Amino acid sequence: MKFGILFRPQDPSGGANLVERWQEILAAARVAEQAGFDGLFVPEHHMMPDGYPPSPWAALGALAAITERVEIGTTIHLLPFEHPIHVAEHGAMVDIISGGRLRLGCGLGNFPSEFELYGIDPASQVSRFEECIEIVQRAWAGEEIDFHGRHFDIKGRVTPRPVGAELWLGAMSEPGVRRAARFGCPWPTDPLHNIDVMRHWAQVYRGAGEEYGTSPKLGVNLLRDGWVADSMADVERTWWPHVRADHWFYFKEVPRWVADREPFLQDVTREEDFKFAQHRIDRLIVGDPDECIASIRAFQEALDPNYLIMTFRMASGPNHQQELECIRRFGTEVIPAFRSQDFPKTK
Repeated sequence: MKFGILFRPQDPSGGANLVERWQEILAAARVAEQAGFDGLFVPEHHMMPDGYPPSPWAALGALAAITERVEIGTTIHLLPFEHPIHVAEHGAMVDIISGGRLRLGCGLGNFPSEFELYGIDPASQVSRFEECIEIVQRAWAGEEIDFHGRHFDIKGRVTPRPVGAELWLGAMSEPGVRRAARFGCPWPTDPLHNIDVMRHWAQVYRGAGEEYGTSPKLGVNLLRDGWVADSMADVERTWWPHVRADHWFYFKEVPRWVADREPFLQDVTREEDFKFAQHRIDRLIVGDPDECIASIRAFQEALDPNYLIMTFRMASGPNHQQELECIRRFGTEVIPAFRSQDFPKTK
């Protein structure tokens, strides 16, 4: 199993210190590669006042330039908002510059305001997303494309081709994971749902892979939020207030939580209703190194993921030095437990 980091390059509330924040991201990227992580990832959203990155391409180029070994990618690039030929070309160049290290995780978007920004009807997002996926896959395969769909008319070929890029498809629903399986793509999960939801969706995903004949191409890339410290009390004091605010935002704004598999969420009506003692169970990877290892092994047993992609620092904190300490500690005291072949993978 590989280990990655999803960075959150935001500066609440108004993005006044984004230059400094990005320098901190690049410094953390260097530390993460030295600490033994396998991949570094960035997100995307639009019109966020805290400076949430609206495009991944410059960041991916910067990460490619300052690293040598780690994979670089997105979780998630909002594919419907960009012309698929531009995506194929931008991605190919990042992949070439990085020596074949691009892992482009794509999703279809959540927020109506983002569709409005681009003049796209949200009712068309699925069909547009699927056309984009097909076009990028065909372009990266080197095909001479003659495509005439509902959203795009394309004739030509993309050059140069990538040398090692992978296309991943994010999903937060049964139709979404079935789509990822149908297109034969690895699935980066969300970091929000608990292990029961993840197990169910992974079963649907792998079952669809058998149905579509794409099983050899599939893989679960698990996203989780977490923090390693001396104790669970340290985590709750230092880190939990930041992740609680982040999870509340998604709970409030993105109505995709699976209530029947998340029973305690039925009583949540405000941010303060997220209680650390409950919310961390089978969802977060937190605590001292042994507790983090135990949580990862539970996810490993349930999901057999190819990748575990962690977010440590949220938009509001902890601070940069605390983030670097956490990255180093996770790399030296947690990751080595999974480099051995002694722990059996689930069949």
